[in-house]
Amino acid sequence: MNQSIYLYLVNGERTGEGFWKIGATKNVDPLKSDKNFLECYRKELIGEDAAKEILMAIQLNIDTLINSCLNDGYEIPIPSEGISYDLPLSVIEEIFEFWLNLYKDPILFKKVVKLLKLKKNIDFTNPTIVKGIKGITAEWIKKLELLNKYRPPSATKSSSKDPMWVENQE
Repeated sequence: MNQSIYLYLVNGERTGEGFWKIGATKNVDPLKSDKNFLECYRKELIGEDAAKEILMAIQLNIDTLINSCLNDGYEIPIPSEGISYDLPLSVIEEIFEFWLNLYKDPILFKKVVKLLKLKKNIDFTNPTIVKGIKGITAEWIKKLELLNKYRPPSATKSSSKDPMWVENQE
């Protein structure tokens, strides 16, 4: 039986560490699910199966975004629970809403999830790739790229290694 549950976005704090949390609960008030939750930003009543699929897509999207930031040299601390406060609420809400709304078309939802999984192995910003992808696939790739465009305002990590063209002088 596919019960209705609440998909939520909250912020919380545990032992002085703040975090965002996206999850699902049977409680009408998600804040009652955990005493460390402070404020609820989004709450949607949906089916349990839908919630599981949407949560998986959201988590995959957030992991992809964080990995992209890390690969570009930005530091994003990983909290012991939930999602880093270093990602702005507006970015988290945009990802939440995107996948929630996309689920209204389950077939398209599954196709876009597959594109997001492909993003791990294919650079969709590569001009050669961009030229080769056409039609509706190209449109959804652009939307995924927009979801993953955020970068922290802080400077990138500095490297203490010498560039490869600098020779060791002995």
